[in-house]
Amino acid sequence: MPFGETLAYLAGLVDGDGYFKVSRSFRTLGTIHPYYATIVGVSQLWPSEAVNKFAATFGGVLMDPKKISAGRLMARCEIHGAKAESAARRLLPFLQMKRDQAILLLEIGRLRFRRRRRVVDDGSAYLPMELVRQVLRSSHNGIAPSCGEIPSLSATKGYQELTPEQLGWSRNYLMSYLAGIIDSDGSLRIERKRSTGMISPHYRINIRCSQVLPSRAVELLARTFGGRPVIVKSNRANCRDLVSWSLHEKAAEPAIRALLPFLVVKKTEALHLLELRRLKALGKNGLTEWVHANRWRADVRMRKRCYSAEQNAEFERIFHKVQQLHSPDG
Repeated sequence: MPFGETLAYLAGLVDGDGYFKVSRSFRTLGTIHPYYATIVGVSQLWPSEAVNKFAATFGGVLMDPKKISAGRLMARCEIHGAKAESAARRLLPFLQMKRDQAILLLEIGRLRFRRRRRVVDDGSAYLPMELVRQVLRSSHNGIAPSCGEIPSLSATKGYQELTPEQLGWSRNYLMSYLAGIIDSDGSLRIERKRSTGMISPHYRINIRCSQVLPSRAVELLARTFGGRPVIVKSNRANCRDLVSWSLHEKAAEPAIRALLPFLVVKKTEALHLLELRRLKALGKNGLTEWVHANRWRADVRMRKRCYSAEQNAEFERIFHKVQQLHSPDG
């Protein structure tokens, strides 16, 4: 994958399962003023090829999953300092959700004193860094940073609002970014439904994505592939509302085919969904008959096409394969 497409994919991944963080610490007991460390990280369920890709691109190292996981094993990579700021700078043109956070992280790097430029200071120089840290923490809870609080945000306000079209994204950049979003906050699955009177279950493919409101990424999915975002109200305290986008069957197939070359984590699921669509497109090989009761004359014997037992067995096999991929032991 070309480097530009890799950055676009990783931007989608960071917009979904990544984070920009600034930590404050006093390195030694004699330290008077705190040190502000910049961090860019990504975390997904173990194992994650996408997190490996993030680590290989920006020079990070995966953490030991047994030390950072409370339940299911997690794959996590964090990069610090100059590497984090370099990663933020490279990802910035492709970020849609966390562009403000990347700018705030870069502001810390601009304000931080370098060792080769040590000065005697009363602590006032650290106040702007603490302000940036607090604004960044607030943005994690959905509170948009104010341009009046951080001067650098005022200087980049127009840049923050630029759309992919205005930034000159190519089609491959767009598909790479959306693939990163699907690999992080998306879902590729097969729905199986059965009602009373049905001869066999009904199988249909589905692609969906849900994020906290507002979400430019979900809106971009809807503009690119069709469909309409739906707001899902939260019934729990301290939980934000979600916006969800989904497509089924014929509408979902073109989206999955377009994203397939760029998917990393969910490529296998995509192949299974497309295989189900291919098998269904071959037509119905079975035949069912029933008697239709008629009030005024003799009952009428009816016939129509249906999927054969062999076809339904194949559909069920693919369905279980996708279910296994979604299970903890998959």
